[in-house]
Amino acid sequence: MRYFMILSAMLLIFSACKEDEPVDPCTNGFLDPGETAPDCGGDCPPCSTTPITFLNLMVNGVNTATLTSDLNYDGTSWSLQLANDSLNMQIAFGTTGAIGTEPILAAGSFCYLNGTQYLGQTDGTYTISDHDVSANLMSGFFQIKFFRPGFVDTLHITNGQFENFEY
Repeated sequence: MRYFMILSAMLLIFSACKEDEPVDPCTNGFLDPGETAPDCGGDCPPCSTTPITFLNLMVNGVNTATLTSDLNYDGTSWSLQLANDSLNMQIAFGTTGAIGTEPILAAGSFCYLNGTQYLGQTDGTYTISDHDVSANLMSGFFQIKFFRPGFVDTLHITNGQFENFEY
């Protein structure tokens, strides 16, 4: 009986230790040696050269999707407009469009949430992280607090990021 138990245990151990299937380094989601980006370049298919455009932001700590978002340059100043069914916001970035961090301008910045005006702003900063003037593309980050003068109501816009926005 003891011999049978030892044989059963050894059979169980050796049958459970089979070799794992090899994982294709071009589909594993990691930046492997030789790749220029995860799963592309090197021995994998070439990386896409099409820039990906996206916008992220949080309103009072909640991830918020927008239906429309535009970066505008009117010849003298930059602004970012965002909207969905309950939110309409414009953030004034100033006149330079240069890479760096600057305060958001109060003049030209506003926010409406569910029809309520938040015309005051404070603690607003933006960072231009990339500006490709030949392709008219800009990327960056922003955060701002909008408030209603005379009320204690405040909207905290955080984790704002826009990537490869065309103007």
